[in-house]
Amino acid sequence: MYKYIFFPFLLLLFTAPMFGQKNVSTTKSTTTKSAITKSASTKISSTKANATKRKTVKAVPLKAKAVRVISKIPAAKISSVSYISPERNNRLVQRDQAKNSLVILKNNSHLLPLNRLDTLKIIVVSIGMGEVNPMPQMISRYIKADYLNIAPNAKIESIHKQIPKSAFYNLLIFAINEKNSKKIAKQINENRSESNSYGVEEQLMLEVENLLPGDFARGTKVVYMLFGSPAFISRWSLSDRSSALLTTEKLDFDRIDLSTQLMFGAINSNAKLPFDLGKYKKGDGISYPAIDRLSYVLPEELGIDSIKLSSIMDSLIGVGLREKAFPGCQMLLAKKGKVFYQKSYGFHTYDRSQPVRDDDIYDLASVTKILGPVPALMILADQKKFVVTKKMSEYWPDWKGSNKEGILVSDLLSHQARLRPGVVLWQKTVDQSGNYNPEYYAFHPTSGYDLRVSKNLYLIDSYPDTVYKIIRDSPLLKTQKYAYSDLGFVLLPKVIENLSGESYEAFLRKKLYSKLGASTLMYHPYLFEPISKIVPTENDQLFRHEVLQGFVHDETAALMGGISGNAGLFGSAGDVAKVMQLYLQEGEYGKERYIAAETLKNWTSSHFQKTNNRRGYGFDKPGIYNSRPSGTEKYPATVVSDQSYGHSGYTGTFVWADPANNLLFVFLSNRVFPDRDNHLINRLRLRPLLLETLFKLAGDKPTDR
Repeated sequence: MYKYIFFPFLLLLFTAPMFGQKNVSTTKSTTTKSAITKSASTKISSTKANATKRKTVKAVPLKAKAVRVISKIPAAKISSVSYISPERNNRLVQRDQAKNSLVILKNNSHLLPLNRLDTLKIIVVSIGMGEVNPMPQMISRYIKADYLNIAPNAKIESIHKQIPKSAFYNLLIFAINEKNSKKIAKQINENRSESNSYGVEEQLMLEVENLLPGDFARGTKVVYMLFGSPAFISRWSLSDRSSALLTTEKLDFDRIDLSTQLMFGAINSNAKLPFDLGKYKKGDGISYPAIDRLSYVLPEELGIDSIKLSSIMDSLIGVGLREKAFPGCQMLLAKKGKVFYQKSYGFHTYDRSQPVRDDDIYDLASVTKILGPVPALMILADQKKFVVTKKMSEYWPDWKGSNKEGILVSDLLSHQARLRPGVVLWQKTVDQSGNYNPEYYAFHPTSGYDLRVSKNLYLIDSYPDTVYKIIRDSPLLKTQKYAYSDLGFVLLPKVIENLSGESYEAFLRKKLYSKLGASTLMYHPYLFEPISKIVPTENDQLFRHEVLQGFVHDETAALMGGISGNAGLFGSAGDVAKVMQLYLQEGEYGKERYIAAETLKNWTSSHFQKTNNRRGYGFDKPGIYNSRPSGTEKYPATVVSDQSYGHSGYTGTFVWADPANNLLFVFLSNRVFPDRDNHLINRLRLRPLLLETLFKLAGDKPTDR
């Protein structure tokens, strides 16, 4: 009999509402934090002198229930399942039946699966798909698109007016549901002033086709996604306007979900018609293989008990939410390129006014390092423009003749270059009373003051050069040893620009993010996304005196105008996962090579274990003795393999990938809201517990070390 040792404490947890997702905290350097703490009472603005004094936050004992829950979970006997309940097995059968009903009858010029995502400008027109239509959410997992939903009371004139920037799109996707499309067709027909001899459905087909030459550029490709009866599909399949035709027998969640995955090549196409259908014959159907993009599956498809998984994860996150370790979070778990758990918990802030959504954007903090400058440098290394074992001064000539002339790039990336763990730069831009120095700041954009530090604060354009000089002139540590420092990473965007010949942001977007369909990975998200989609970080009473939302939390990155190699990148868990999955797939994603497998293996390996440095080139790695018996706490959890890698972020973000188990873990939160002094994530041990749960439920390798 299978016993759930942890069941009693789960019952305790379920008595309170669950909102959030798991959270992983991160730490900044001791020196930086110390400096910040010492400056807690510094006045930043003469008008807010009293408001700028920091309060000392005393450690509040955890509630007894939380302590009991957290302490019991590590002892739980968690393992993958060999038995799936009849109810869950029926769900698998339903899912399989839905996939087998998706038949591609037409695919001109091999349009499907959609490739070259960086070249596609898509609008999705939904007809009769219902008021609650999950298709936009499903498509957004792969690419950013625009959407037009034609409601049952639609008038043809209003449909044309709703289509924005007509010549902008080069791909039009029509998703048409038989059940409601007839109502729409009838309404459109009744709204027309002139009479005609068409039937109601034929009239809708005519209006759909009339959209093409009137509202779209010549050469616009068209995909029909048809949900309905054989007779319905037969009539629509006669159209010669479409480049691709994807059909299924009815509309439900699984068919919407799987049809979008099929369209983007996350799953393969192999279904055939079970009967004759107009000009198509029984057995017709176009096949193609999957192209290694992240797919979305039920946990049971991977032998994982979804009920057990949700219970444990919800319980752990629930503790974090109730103890106010963070107001909300996103979590994504994947195995073998299959996302089997993606969930958003809680709210943007503790006022509980805005729930966290899967496509919301978090400040990634130091996770920026392995999603921004590190992949860019690996790409440049493959182009023979960069060598990781050379001296940094070869790529940063200003270091020649300084105490840093001999520093190797490999040492800089591995945090053993003798660079100081932290230099508090922002304090150099205020006077002794804490007021903004007018030499450096303006409160509105003016000539020479265009670097936006926060909503109403602009920095002198030349200040990044000052930062470079401060770093150049800073003293080195006396001995070479592991000491986590952001300083070297601040320089990397400029290095990448010099080597690539284009801006750092443009290089990342062109070579990586746009091709992956990772549209939320960006610097300066306030310029490109609705502010409501960006999760606030901190109510900063130390430096900028406002709630930071869309502006980088890290002060040094802020002084670089928000674009830096140490921090500044924002994104959603789904888009972070694309880059991490690319790493797990040895540099490939969507059948495209981004980074050479040899390069990736080299950068994600530990090179300095003999000197007690666990780090790879930019990547964090497990503790050196993680696979050996030890009485000490192991990082990041006892269950990860020595081949695994990832990174944490100060704002409450954490990512980890394990090639040995083919597992991916992404967790994003804003644990620093409203104040950075909240370190409950560490005290609750949520990161190791969530990782242990993932690996014990889904891992392939033995987890008893």
